[in-house]
Amino acid sequence: MFKLLAVIVIEVIFEAIADARDEFIDLVHRTMAASQQEQGCVLYRFTADLENPSQLILTELWENEDALRAHFGGNAFKSFFAELPSRGRFVSYRAWQGPLVPYVPPNQAA
Repeated sequence: MFKLLAVIVIEVIFEAIADARDEFIDLVHRTMAASQQEQGCVLYRFTADLENPSQLILTELWENEDALRAHFGGNAFKSFFAELPSRGRFVSYRAWQGPLVPYVPPNQAA
């Protein structure tokens, strides 16, 4: 039997200001590097939208709400949102919470 993990998954979409995209990417790299080191962070990754390269999608996976609350109170989160207005803007936010179990895709099964 698999152990259930209650996790939090977050997707946030941001849009870079056209003439500040390089600065936004620098901010994203710094934020990712710091956030990935935080306790309880399983995944923290920005990716570019292939259909709209000015948009970046942040995907987060946290072990629990305590870890996420600590992230919200941490320097990486605060610095990101302090610097965001001169580099980009918030577009949308979705989040889910619940149990996950390990999964092996059918083509990977032994």
